[in-house]
Amino acid sequence: MMLSLELSKEVEQHFREVVQKSYQGNIQVAIASLLKLHDKYAWKEQLREDVETIRTEVRKKGGINSQTIDNAISRYRKTIGPSNA
Repeated sequence: MMLSLELSKEVEQHFREVVQKSYQGNIQVAIASLLKLHDKYAWKEQLREDVETIRTEVRKKGGINSQTIDNAISRYRKTIGPSNA
């Protein structure tokens, strides 16, 4: 499979510099490294975005107090049982 990308001049230049400096000009190794990083860290970025979205919604609805959090934790722990905690 052949891959073709249209990049802005700035992005292409930056990519070429990174490939030359960090991957001895080997584009395949550079792309493989990018994919490994994506596998390792992309889910964390998605989680961060999800948490921020939830925080925004909670703020819109007037916030949440510590007692509500404690109650939710207690309910959660009861549903998973002591062997799974």
